[in-house]
Amino acid sequence: MTPALPVLCICGPSAAGKTTFAASLSRALQASGRSPLLIACDDYYRQDWTPHPLFGYDTADAIDDQALRADLSAARQGQAQTLRLYDMRTRCVQRRPIATTYDVILLEGAYGPQHLVNDFPFSGVVYLEESIPWRLWRRLRRDVRDRHRSPRYVVRQMFREMLPGERQFIEPLKRNASVVIRDQTKGISQVLQLLGSPGSDNV
Repeated sequence: MTPALPVLCICGPSAAGKTTFAASLSRALQASGRSPLLIACDDYYRQDWTPHPLFGYDTADAIDDQALRADLSAARQGQAQTLRLYDMRTRCVQRRPIATTYDVILLEGAYGPQHLVNDFPFSGVVYLEESIPWRLWRRLRRDVRDRHRSPRYVVRQMFREMLPGERQFIEPLKRNASVVIRDQTKGISQVLQLLGSPGSDNV
């Protein structure tokens, strides 16, 4: 039987730098001879989700946990050929092909890990922290440019929905973390140590 592939969970609050960190970690893994597969929890938002009256989309229930678990489990066995793709602008769901082989999986997201941390066999859970002013600047830059949302909407959504949602759903993930990273320049080496040496089965 082919051994299951290692899966690393990268979580933390919105705009803490999870996507950037996952991309940097992916490049570091490639440099060490590994072939990472990136899976974003944002691609598993429910297509028919009615925003929560308090949290909006900033709640774990907005994630289709069954679809996420199915794709992640298939990838862990090396059997996934496509992954879910969610369009943040249109709220539509599609599938995207996996174009390359992979031997390690990086799952990143703010919402989604809540459904998995208690029973999914992660090789490690990485929790990223960042200050609120810096995260607000990142959200403004990302959501206005990429998601075509107004600055007023971004600020309102952050303070009325996002931060309450974080206190309820994201901050508790820190208790499950193998490592908490506050300085991403040093975090890559910490996570590479967590994953072990290239080709090692002890991940």
